[in-house]
This record gives sequence, C-alpha cells and structure tokens, in this order.
Amino acid sequence: MSYMRGDTYIWSDGGRLHLWVADGYDGWDEALWAMDDKDQRCEDRVKASGIGIAEAVMDEFVMMRLAQMLEEGLVDGAIERAVAHSSGNFGCAALVQQREQLQAVFRRLGRHGGEDNAAKQP
Repeated sequence: MSYMRGDTYIWSDGGRLHLWVADGYDGWDEALWAMDDKDQRCEDRVKASGIGIAEAVMDEFVMMRLAQMLEEGLVDGAIERAVAHSSGNFGCAALVQQREQLQAVFRRLGRHGGEDNAAKQP
C-alpha cells in the first residue's frame, strides 16, 4: 500500500514500511554504522539503499512524534499537508475520512499550560 509517491516514496508490504527518498543520500556509507570494529566498510552493507522498517517499530515512532507535534501545535498543519499531497494514495484514505474527527480530538488535547497550541500552526 502506497502512503506517499514521488521523490519521497513510502509504502508498506504488510509487514515492513519502506522509505525511499530521491535525494536521501546522507553519507550513511561513511558513518560508523557502515564500519566494522577495524574501521573497514562492512561488506554486507555496501548494497544498502532504501530502508524497510518493521511496521510495529514505525507505529511506536509515529506515536512519539505525534505527542511532540501535539505539544508544539503542529498537528493540524501536518494533517492538511498530508491530505493535500497524498490524498490519491490508498494509505491516506483513512486520514481523509477521519480528518475532521482527528482535528477535533487533537484540538481538545492540544492545550498545555492554558495555551492553545492549535493557534501556532504554520
């Protein structure tokens, strides 16, 4: 199932979430991750490209990021951008369908210290 297509392509095979980014080279092959304990490149990592992350791990990350975005008042903007950029993809269908309900819930939860974080949207 495709969530995003284009220069950033995110899709799921049902077990792993795959992330491919056209301009995503970040020097991974020079990072310590790519080296063994003798500072030699690990041959089993030479062919690395896009990544596939277990969906359960991504679900955990999504919840952490959502909590941060809620505290920073960024949820509404992210929902609107996702719908604008990805509403033709199957993975965005639930967000399109649930958008108004989610925004209402997040607005209620988004009050911290008496301040309405929804008002801080970019």
